[in-house]
Amino acid sequence: MNDVDASESLSPRQEVEQLLAGDKGRLGDVFRRPGMEPDEVAADLNVASSAFVYNARRMIDALLDGRPVSGPTFRRQVLSVFRSQITRGRGVLSPSAMDLLLKNRAAIEAAGADEDPVEAASEAAEEQQQAATTLAELDGVPGIYAFSYGWYLESPVDPERGNTLIKVGQSINIGGRIRTHASNARTHIPEPLALIRAYSTGDRSPEQVERIFQDLLHAAGHHNPRRVSKSTGEEWFLTNEAYLDVIARTVGLRTIYTGRSEFATD
Repeated sequence: MNDVDASESLSPRQEVEQLLAGDKGRLGDVFRRPGMEPDEVAADLNVASSAFVYNARRMIDALLDGRPVSGPTFRRQVLSVFRSQITRGRGVLSPSAMDLLLKNRAAIEAAGADEDPVEAASEAAEEQQQAATTLAELDGVPGIYAFSYGWYLESPVDPERGNTLIKVGQSINIGGRIRTHASNARTHIPEPLALIRAYSTGDRSPEQVERIFQDLLHAAGHHNPRRVSKSTGEEWFLTNEAYLDVIARTVGLRTIYTGRSEFATD
């Protein structure tokens, strides 16, 4: 039975559920563990905090039912997930299931457009406080970090494969390094830096782990297509968050941050 035949026996919502079940990223990881408590999911995936589980389940509710989400940064992240799933669903979902995704995306966009300005400002301030807390928690932590910028995350360079430009680096102090990157970028980058992953290297050398990490990215062909010289762009890769998590799991790293915290500079 082909995909089209199989979809005829499923409701549009069930088709989208089937699509999510095949997702290779954290969204799929959470979707495939519906009966587990958030802390159990985090432990099962070797992630330090269960916050990403709550966020993933909010994303799933938005995808399946068009349930509104709060916070401008998180709303952009949810809309980015919609774009990714719509791309994955082409040629797989029936017209009715694709229409469900499109209608639910429109509902999320409409809710954001109709939001009260005072409430929106309050939500934005709360997200900024959460980002500051994240940075403080990463102070003095050695490991591997990955960040990008809004336009790369919201409009992937390679949408068909879900790949975009992501910087992957190492530091003995992830929080301090992110502050430095954000400060250096403020004069020529119109959007705040968006941290998407942080992995603890524990007692291992961050530099050695970074070499392994980047070797695996190169081996998979995730090179930066915009790199024009050996001296610039060497830590930027055309990749995706799910593949970064696969490498981290293969190398034996613990995930200490997963999400999208934006760090603007003063």
